[in-house]
Amino acid sequence: MANRLPPVHALSAFESAARNGSFAVAAEELCITPSALSHRIRLLEDFVGERLFLRDGRSVTLSEFGRRYLDV
Repeated sequence: MANRLPPVHALSAFESAARNGSFAVAAEELCITPSALSHRIRLLEDFVGERLFLRDGRSVTLSEFGRRYLDV
């Protein structure tokens, strides 16, 4: 059985949001809506089976797993 790769568009959304510390700024950088960016992050979280960000209202921070995943 071949290993599956994560969706590339979800990885770019994750990297941008992690680097910018904001879904809105990352969405603007990628020329997509914040909702689309959020969906891409959720897709990646479903793929890896872990939360990548801790969400608190409008702010987001990387979870412990998200920090390790970003390093990889």
